[in-house]
Amino acid sequence: MNRLQAKFQNNIFKLSEYEYKKEFERLAIDLSWKSSQIEGNTYSLLETERLLKEKQTATGKTKDEASMLLNHKDALDFIIEHPDYLYPLTVSKIDDIHSILTKELAVERNLRKRRVGISGTNYRPLDNEFQISEALTNSCDVINSKKSVFEKALLALGLISYIQPFLDGNKRTSI
Repeated sequence: MNRLQAKFQNNIFKLSEYEYKKEFERLAIDLSWKSSQIEGNTYSLLETERLLKEKQTATGKTKDEASMLLNHKDALDFIIEHPDYLYPLTVSKIDDIHSILTKELAVERNLRKRRVGISGTNYRPLDNEFQISEALTNSCDVINSKKSVFEKALLALGLISYIQPFLDGNKRTSI
């Protein structure tokens, strides 16, 4: 993975500003579409591309589905514009990204204060706001202690998804 990362960084340096922008535009479309699909969004990849590039909503889709995709793009744009923002990772920064991802959706902000269940499983996440905050803080400490960006990303994905710190939008936030 580290070798591939080095090759990627070398290739990125060779791109013109226009080519670089196009590569990240493609990444935003693909990542927004796939991550939203995990959450049950029914936009196709082509409809997602049209929405993100031309702000053209798809026929027969809900406003929330469009908002979810546009929010993904906004979150990615924020991270790209502020590349050091997530270093070091903190609970408040995770909360900030969650807020961008759930903007204009009927999703409560901040760490959850009540029990949630995970459909199709017997898993019951922590249900105490203070335990959730502590678990998330400890997770940030573990993530920040790692050198490999891949290890950090995998830990963030697994730990945020496991802790379920928000009422909704946990997978989107972890990705």
